[in-house]
Amino acid sequence: MILAFETCELDTGLFELRRDGKACKVEPQVFDMLFFLVRNRDRVVSREEIVQEIWDGRIVTEATISTCIKGVRQAIGDDGRSQRLIRTVHGRGFRFVGEVTSNAPVSSPPPEPDSTADESKPAETAPNQEPTSQKPTSQKPTSQAKRARPVIAVLPFDNLSGGLEEYFADGLTEDIITNLARFRELLVVGRTSTFHYKGQRMNLTAVCAELGAGYVVEGSVRRAGGRIRITVQLIDGVSGMHLWAEAYDRDMEDLFEVQDEVTRTIAVRLGVSVQDVALQQALKKSPSELDSYDCVLRARRYPYSLNAAAHAEARELLERALELDPDNADAAAFLSNVYLAEYRLEENPKEDSISRAEAMAHKAIALDPQHAYARCWLAIIHFFRKEIEAFESEAERALQLNPNDPDVLAYIGLYRVCLGQFERGIALSKRAQELNPLHPAWYHFAFARYHYHRREYEESAARIRRVAMPNFFWPQILLTTALGQLEHPDSQKALARVYELKPDFSAKAEFEKWNTDPEDYKHLMEGLTKAGLQEEW
Repeated sequence: MILAFETCELDTGLFELRRDGKACKVEPQVFDMLFFLVRNRDRVVSREEIVQEIWDGRIVTEATISTCIKGVRQAIGDDGRSQRLIRTVHGRGFRFVGEVTSNAPVSSPPPEPDSTADESKPAETAPNQEPTSQKPTSQKPTSQAKRARPVIAVLPFDNLSGGLEEYFADGLTEDIITNLARFRELLVVGRTSTFHYKGQRMNLTAVCAELGAGYVVEGSVRRAGGRIRITVQLIDGVSGMHLWAEAYDRDMEDLFEVQDEVTRTIAVRLGVSVQDVALQQALKKSPSELDSYDCVLRARRYPYSLNAAAHAEARELLERALELDPDNADAAAFLSNVYLAEYRLEENPKEDSISRAEAMAHKAIALDPQHAYARCWLAIIHFFRKEIEAFESEAERALQLNPNDPDVLAYIGLYRVCLGQFERGIALSKRAQELNPLHPAWYHFAFARYHYHRREYEESAARIRRVAMPNFFWPQILLTTALGQLEHPDSQKALARVYELKPDFSAKAEFEKWNTDPEDYKHLMEGLTKAGLQEEW
């Protein structure tokens, strides 16, 4: 949709402001402020509403609001004296007073979010719709290729039980929106826009077109006796096909605890399902057709295999993603992981891998300070630099930013286990597995170490076998320790396989690199020695 006034055009599909036909570079909050004022031009907008809308209710100073308004005025050729387009109503707020014309295409499909604007929102198609629940990042406008992040609309859940207060169904919907919005890979339509459809019989494909969403989530809540049943389904916004569905049955003893558990789980399952669908679409494209987002999606296959070929492909894809879109925080965060793998897993190593990994983590955080995955990898970089306090600080920050991201939980859980923090680490790892049952095989590493620590050697061996990476030396190391303690006849073969995969293997150096807890180190070396290791320790 294009909103025109004087010599300006506000393109809500491309998130672009044009003046005299030329695109203007404006910060995301300036664009949001202008759009908010224009679509509410029939009234005065209070400062409280602005804070809630633009800053998500966070505490900001009057100076911050004034600076943003000043930026809007400068962008559209207005000023505080003439107030030709934006009028200050003292003691009340602001009002857009310019004459606006609208040019909304009738039958064209909803536009995809563009990298030239704030990528934390889906396209809007009507003046009274609210922006998405994800707030703008610090990304700057760029003229690179378009991005195609999945856009999800969560419709109000139906209350199928007259005895169940309406607030529970509404609260469930709001919590799912909030939890989904924590995933930076997804764009989520805001509550105000989706609750417009509450209680209506809807054509879901039409709703998606109106909201600019590629996927829609709908569900219901029913109470029977002392139990509550929640159903949820994910639907393709174009074809109307059902992509995923789940039902949750819980006791009603603690209603809000049930709500918290279910919303977190639903948010993760939805996020995983949407990304799987998007990946399948990306895999159908030829290399020349890939955009920045497609490259990131394809690279995500790497953690499922952790082999050198997948690593080389992921590195190439992510570097290309940043060439196409230098402001792609997701690509920078993931590239931090891939660069660090050159050191921690010794895959396709190049010079100064830790420094390159750290630079990419800081780049991602500069683009998006709320990026949990980037914070997670900055924490892991501190881990390998032996900066344990910094590791703990960044790890906690990552968990606070998104306590529902299974990979963040699993990574931090694993590295805490390596430090000997077994109970803390395994609690995070268990949560990660619960949230993502179809998780990568490396999730089992933490459990293999945990069971070995508890002298449960058979379970440790069973866990490490589930990693199913026969050409990666680390699973073989852990398998050898467990088989050695069991005095299993295959323990020597397992040790020989370690040296086949890593001829220069030094157990002492490897465990030291991974900050192994001293008592755990002695225990691990004991298992390797029983398997035939001839190394002094």
